[in-house]
Amino acid sequence: MKRFTILKSIDVIEFEAKQTWGYPKHKHNFYELTFILKGKGKHVFNDSAVAYKKGDVFFLTPKDEHEFLVKAPSKFGILKFTEQLFLEKTNFSIINKELKAQLESIIFNSSISDKSIKAYQEDKKQLLYLYKMIKTELESPNLRSRNIILELFGALLLIVSRNLISNVDYVSNPILLEKEKIENILRYIRLHLFDADKVKIKALANTFNMSANYISIYVKKQTGISIKDYIIKSKLKLAERLLEESNLNITQIATKTGFVDVSHFSKIFKNKYGKSPSEYHKK
Repeated sequence: MKRFTILKSIDVIEFEAKQTWGYPKHKHNFYELTFILKGKGKHVFNDSAVAYKKGDVFFLTPKDEHEFLVKAPSKFGILKFTEQLFLEKTNFSIINKELKAQLESIIFNSSISDKSIKAYQEDKKQLLYLYKMIKTELESPNLRSRNIILELFGALLLIVSRNLISNVDYVSNPILLEKEKIENILRYIRLHLFDADKVKIKALANTFNMSANYISIYVKKQTGISIKDYIIKSKLKLAERLLEESNLNITQIATKTGFVDVSHFSKIFKNKYGKSPSEYHKK
């Protein structure tokens, strides 16, 4: 059976399914917007199933498991993106803090509705236009394509978020499974990588109603690494993406990913990847 993969921070694929979708019910380690370009059937989403038709758009997080049951020949357009792309867009551009917080709470919500996200009928064309424009830039990259893709992606996120707000009853569950608890802590750290105050042990402890000593022990027990090492690992992962996909130089990437200076960044990066940022950039 075929499976979805993602090799870039954002990618688009389109395919047709005449009788069967062709993929097993699955989860993935990225976020996904699935556009129903034609056809009808059922979308099996976690433990429920809803009908789908042309014009529907479904949003999935890495926690969600799904598959499509095709009733009439269907065409799917899938926009896949990583958490790093969201962080790059919201941290490295001018964006209202309140709006950023709202986007974070919606996009990274673990209880997304199983319904099509399209709450506003007039957004149907806008979402599809943005999807097609991103697809064009990805398939035929040109001068400033990366910048254009980021701006289009930002607009798409805003439209998605206002539709999700209307569709989702966002109520946090105070009783979390251990897996959900550690995922929430790690997600919070990733979202606030560049806010030193929010990722301090004391601040994390207050946010998640734990003692400072216990949250340090808890994260180490659940992940195998300390909070400090997890923060560095997350910054290096973002730096790796920027080296591969952006036009930023090494100094700019070191600054944007929150390292003290280029020398410090290069040393830590080489320890992790076995190459200096400059060598990695040229590979």
